[in-house]
Amino acid sequence: MKTTGWNGLWAKTALWAAIGAALLGTLALYNQPDFLMSLADQLWSCF
Repeated sequence: MKTTGWNGLWAKTALWAAIGAALLGTLALYNQPDFLMSLADQLWSCF
């Protein structure tokens, strides 16, 4: 996907900002031990 001009620059910037926000949100959740235990229990219940 080739983007040119200011519209393309804004689209790329918005995309990278959304990706960065998703990654930071995920890392913030991993700092909560209760979340990790809940996630592990849900994963383990699949087996």
